[in-house]
Amino acid sequence: MKVIPVAGLSESGKTTFIRSLLPLLARYGPVGAVKHIGHHAMELPEGKDTTVMFATGARAVAGIDGEKTILTLRSTSLPGTLDILAGQGVAFAVVEGYKSGPWPKIIIGDLEAEECLLRNPSPEDVIQALHRFPDFVTVGEILRDLATGRGRRGKPCITMTASVPVTAGPEEGALELPALVRGMEALPGIVAARAVLRRGSLFGGTDEILLTVAAESGEEAAAALQFALPGCQNNLESRENGPP
Repeated sequence: MKVIPVAGLSESGKTTFIRSLLPLLARYGPVGAVKHIGHHAMELPEGKDTTVMFATGARAVAGIDGEKTILTLRSTSLPGTLDILAGQGVAFAVVEGYKSGPWPKIIIGDLEAEECLLRNPSPEDVIQALHRFPDFVTVGEILRDLATGRGRRGKPCITMTASVPVTAGPEEGALELPALVRGMEALPGIVAARAVLRRGSLFGGTDEILLTVAAESGEEAAAALQFALPGCQNNLESRENGPP
């Protein structure tokens, strides 16, 4: 899922710009949006059942009517919200606010901020630069990719996942992730495999390598992960220690 942050000073035109960007993005895939309210608290409808449920201490409350679901969470985590959007199949998440966020962002107006990727662009400019925006990768997305891939051969498979923390901030190429995938897929019973570098540090988490395999049996899936984990660790140690 691509994350497209939009930041600017109050009344700079961020929301107006986003309104014009969303329908254009929707031509290329499902779109989600997140607005950072900041210091202004959102008011829940007084006296409604969902408000009462939330007030009594529920961690999450959902109200469902004939056309939509409204979810209230006792959380202010941006990564947690992005997880929810990714779980809904969102391909592009537009995030309004978070001026000090460490990610590459669109700046509307005269705000001075680090990591300015585009300033006062047109929506068409954003489409041309989509490859420059950060990715937010989840295990669920990888599993959906495996489920729809040609390698599944049209039959049920066992899937397993593992993660390896990354402390050296490596680039994907330096970890030779394609070679790890080829090695896993060459093992007996492996239908498909994925190895993805998740740059979680951009969104308040930690960087990690996500490994996922689909296999004809649990034993074969476990064997593939056991094959890959030492390879990830060796690459990381080489990266941290540098050349001899």
